[in-house]
Amino acid sequence: SIVNKNNKRIAVINLIGRTSMGILSENPFIVANDIYNKLKNQADIFVLDFHAEATAEKIAMGYYMDGKYTIVYGTHTHVATADETILEKGTAYITDIGMSGPKKSVIGMDVNVSIKRFVTTLPERYKTSTDSKIVCNGIILDINDETCRAENIRRIKI
Repeated sequence: SIVNKNNKRIAVINLIGRTSMGILSENPFIVANDIYNKLKNQADIFVLDFHAEATAEKIAMGYYMDGKYTIVYGTHTHVATADETILEKGTAYITDIGMSGPKKSVIGMDVNVSIKRFVTTLPERYKTSTDSKIVCNGIILDINDETCRAENIRRIKI
């Protein structure tokens, strides 16, 4: 979708990876490129939320879209990575922005239930952690008003 903010047209795209995701989807590299080509004259800023398991797939997407998308960031693995960078052609990139949710958890799930699944290797219904302490991970991105290119990316954890 395209949203307007501060006289800028922002295209927000969410794609799903294919490696170890257990679902059949279209090739996200082709789709990301097709979307860019379709919208490049309709949007100033391109944001790609790449929901994928494999870090290699996320990193490859960052390089593949470098210079086209303003930012490519990964989600799904819930753990913030420390590889935030501005790529050579001006695209901001981070492999995973991390999760927002219960602090005492295994990627948001009840710790004991998660441990039981790993120890017994038996199916166990996932249960969301009820810990009232919350962690919020994310990023702050500075974008140049004229070029719509990323100037700085930094991780946050609240």
